[in-house]
Amino acid sequence: MSTVLNPPPGGTPPSNPAAHGHRSGTVLDDAPRGPQVAMPGALVSFGLFLALAVVYFLIGYKITIDQHVIVFDALDRLTRAYLVWHNDPPKLAAIGFVFAPLTTFAMLPFALVKPLATSLIALPLMSAVFAAGTIVILDRTLARCDMNAILRLPLLALFAFNPFWVFYAGNGMSEVIYAFFLAFSLYCFVSWYATTEPRFLIGAGFGIAVLVLTRYAFIVWAVLLAVLIAVALVRRRASKIEVEGSVIAFAAPVVYVLALWILFNTLIVGDPFGWITSTTTSTQAVNATGIDTTGDLTFNEIARRLLELNVTVFPLAFVVVPALVLTFVAQRNDMALWLASFVVLGIVIMGGNAYINDQEGLLTLRDSMPMYVAAFVGAAWVFRSFETARVGVWAATVALLVINLFTAWSGMQSYPFQSLEQAFVRAVKTGDDQTGVASRGGFRGGVLSEAQMAGYINRNVTRNNAILTDNAKTFGVIILSGRPQLFFDRIDKGDTRFRQVLDNPWGTVDYVLLTINPSSGDLVQQKYPRANDGLVRGLTAVARTERYLLLRVARTDPARRRTAARTPATAGGTAATPAATPTPTPTPTATP
Repeated sequence: MSTVLNPPPGGTPPSNPAAHGHRSGTVLDDAPRGPQVAMPGALVSFGLFLALAVVYFLIGYKITIDQHVIVFDALDRLTRAYLVWHNDPPKLAAIGFVFAPLTTFAMLPFALVKPLATSLIALPLMSAVFAAGTIVILDRTLARCDMNAILRLPLLALFAFNPFWVFYAGNGMSEVIYAFFLAFSLYCFVSWYATTEPRFLIGAGFGIAVLVLTRYAFIVWAVLLAVLIAVALVRRRASKIEVEGSVIAFAAPVVYVLALWILFNTLIVGDPFGWITSTTTSTQAVNATGIDTTGDLTFNEIARRLLELNVTVFPLAFVVVPALVLTFVAQRNDMALWLASFVVLGIVIMGGNAYINDQEGLLTLRDSMPMYVAAFVGAAWVFRSFETARVGVWAATVALLVINLFTAWSGMQSYPFQSLEQAFVRAVKTGDDQTGVASRGGFRGGVLSEAQMAGYINRNVTRNNAILTDNAKTFGVIILSGRPQLFFDRIDKGDTRFRQVLDNPWGTVDYVLLTINPSSGDLVQQKYPRANDGLVRGLTAVARTERYLLLRVARTDPARRRTAARTPATAGGTAATPAATPTPTPTPTATP
């Protein structure tokens, strides 16, 4: 039992030093603190996680597996993870070196079991786990901000069952992965600020390091955080050793991860910074309907789209960011400045990326996820900072989150640049299968075409490495076949050997599989652009679906054989013959 010594007459007793964490060192959170809310227990957190994971998985299974609202970016990552385990031979290089690697790494445990991967159940299972974990971390963050369970639960429910969040909690996309680690990083920062315990600062560093491997743009966040930590400590007159030690404790994991990734790129790819210098291409997704999102962008157009995204995904920021700035000015509250900076920086990065690449289509709904999470944590910090106005802050947050339910539902139907969000809303409203149905953003739902081609291949191809294909574009066929050993792709032998066989496939492979869309960026399609029309000698069509074409390869190079009559040369250097009559569209062995 503690005793207060010499309290000031008519005043309040001094706060308990334990509320600041350590008694020694620089205390960042120097506002008087009352009794803190107890953190959620392990059983409570696990129960919350399990309940949400089950709900998210069931919704994701219904939408993704039954109604075929399948985002091909997620399907690509799942296929790469599947090839890590089940290719012949298995190859870790299947993860790739252009896109951030952790999005595929997160799929590895779920792709280990073949039926989970080939049935695509791994997609909603993975995202359900990370989405539920994110809510658990946000629950702990709210508790750290002195919000009791009665007040926390409505906020968590409104966040967790926002239609935008629910869609990504069940579609297998990487957004929930970085949302999880972003929430973890913010929780550690809030905890470090409130307690000055170094373990939280180190945890934040590891969280940001992982974030960088889910999306490279978070490198900018890491740099900003390192600067803000140093500035905050200097303003509090911390010693030089403490400033340096704190910055190093945070930055060391980030620097280590970046150095390791640069080393891997140097040794394996031969380009240490290719993952930074690679630019966005104009190639279309396999399931794209051909919408052009390029063009000359003005500042006003970008500002209009960013405002639209703000209203749709994170309207909470309209109130939270000014409130955080006010908190910083009134209380010299550094954490408030940090959280406001995160939201603003995320918006600037989105707009800058679109402006630099001159592509309005880069301003997608899913790219707003970091601001959705950061604005929520910012609202919790405003609640913590103004003890006398907590009821009002909480009520305003609830009201804005309720409004967000309607803005998200509306924006998912009308915003032009998205990833099947409209198909998700339509599936929920009608209960209909979305296979073949066009959705905003320029995509068509379902994987029927992939299942048809995979079914034909499984019935007619038996030899390993018999089908030359660009796995970056035909990944859907590969995973639905469940037999990656049949395919000779870029992962098997590397790009150099793949291109050699692509130039001279005769006698090496039995078939080539390509995408029909000439704008897909498929290397096989680019090499033999006239194969769609049957105008490449030595390549005979044997199966065709809406998106793919399978061609039988002659055993010898037809250009070296004498022909009875002259025929015009093709662009690929082979003589043209009348088009081969393709077989009827094969029927799948099972529905996808």
